[in-house]
Amino acid sequence: MLLPTVPVRADRARAHAHCVTSNPEDRLALPARFAAFLLVGGSCLAANTLVLWALTAELGIHYLASTVIAFAAITPLGFVLNKWLTFRTRREYARIELPRYLSAMAASFGANLLLMYLLVSVLGLWYLAASILVAVVLVIANFLASDRWSFRVQR
Repeated sequence: MLLPTVPVRADRARAHAHCVTSNPEDRLALPARFAAFLLVGGSCLAANTLVLWALTAELGIHYLASTVIAFAAITPLGFVLNKWLTFRTRREYARIELPRYLSAMAASFGANLLLMYLLVSVLGLWYLAASILVAVVLVIANFLASDRWSFRVQR
């Protein structure tokens, strides 16, 4: 599936001159970046849900401990897929982007754990439904953190 790119104009190229992670002609337009982010996030959510289920239902691990393990296991996949498909940044900037991404995901993870506890232990929602609901609630914040900070390196 090909996603539309931002048309290159001289004024736009000058505006992106400070952004060193991707060429303006390679950068997806905002709606396409968000669509790609949703595609990557949906894939990661599916993998996360499978790991969460296997750890909790099959191995008997507490749902919060399973959430920690699943999140830690899937986060590197999200970084690689978003770098390659969504934000299309240059390989050499991974050393800057990875710590930023992990910081943003750590903040998201804190919110994830809190919401999981509230939804499951306080409100009695099934842990897998709660996990999916939490992902939906956090998607905009995660996209903005990735788009505006994690994958944007300025000189």
